[in-house]
Amino acid sequence: MLVLAVGMLLSGAPAYADSLRCGGALVQVGDTAAAVRNDCGAPDFVDPWIAGNGVAYGQAFAMEEWTYNRGPSRLLQILVFRDGTLKRIREDGYGFIESRGSPACRPSDIGRGMSKYRLLQACGEPIQKSGGFVYSTRQRAGTHDYRLRRGLVPVYRERWVFNFGGNRLLREVTLENAIVVETDTLERGFDQ
Repeated sequence: MLVLAVGMLLSGAPAYADSLRCGGALVQVGDTAAAVRNDCGAPDFVDPWIAGNGVAYGQAFAMEEWTYNRGPSRLLQILVFRDGTLKRIREDGYGFIESRGSPACRPSDIGRGMSKYRLLQACGEPIQKSGGFVYSTRQRAGTHDYRLRRGLVPVYRERWVFNFGGNRLLREVTLENAIVVETDTLERGFDQ
């Protein structure tokens, strides 16, 4: 069992849980956002997947992802809420000390499976963002599953563009449900 857990952490695959311990309190899937904030405190990063209302399968979803970064000796905890209720808890590798000032990001620092919080900490804000709900055959781990019966599931897809200067190509990063699923190069960047 330990070998499986270590293997999942090293492979970059997200680990999911039904509960999380915050001090003396146990936070569980199904808890309200207010109860989680009371037990765990304010998150280090809050990401609303949609700004306003997004519609998928005729239903409006109010999605939010909270990240708790408790430092390099503890795992990052990512909590996903829908309509104010905790729906999923996952771990995202070990935490880190947040960067202060301008990040020194390189295109090779961006990889599949990276959370939006890690991407922002590594590379800062992109020069361009766009996004919205789409239908996808992509699974949680970022791989496409063409065997799905109905074939498509709603995901919140964002496309971010990073400029690494005039000597490098622009990098387009695709995130689905706040996880990097693809990177691509565009035309030559520019000096600012």
